[in-house]
Amino acid sequence: MKHPVLRLVAVTALALVCAVPARAEESGCDYTEPFTPFDVVGGDNPVVMANSRVVELRASNRTRCAWGRLSEGKPGEEIWTDRKNLDGSDYQGFLGHTRIESGNGAHTEAFGNDRRLMRACASAERRIECTGWF
Repeated sequence: MKHPVLRLVAVTALALVCAVPARAEESGCDYTEPFTPFDVVGGDNPVVMANSRVVELRASNRTRCAWGRLSEGKPGEEIWTDRKNLDGSDYQGFLGHTRIESGNGAHTEAFGNDRRLMRACASAERRIECTGWF
């Protein structure tokens, strides 16, 4: 582009497009009829961290989705979910990664867990802890 005004318009448009975060939440997932599953494998749910943060995997049988929740935290602390197939294959980590922006809690977006295992993980005060797999 030879015209500086056109170049500025193109760069501004590109910056606006790139600044819009993509939603990672899966179609059909929401927070309908949430519950805390207690029958998890390889750990507990919820998990109370040594620093009193509570990491919890929440789920909905209606939408067959799950999400992570961090409570009793501080701004900047992180929560995410991990997912894998029942046989352990196709591991996906850091789904819905988010931070507490204000207040003392945050939750991830909801992700499908039909025929898959999920867990919630949090990072707070240089500690990482995860729930068991559900």
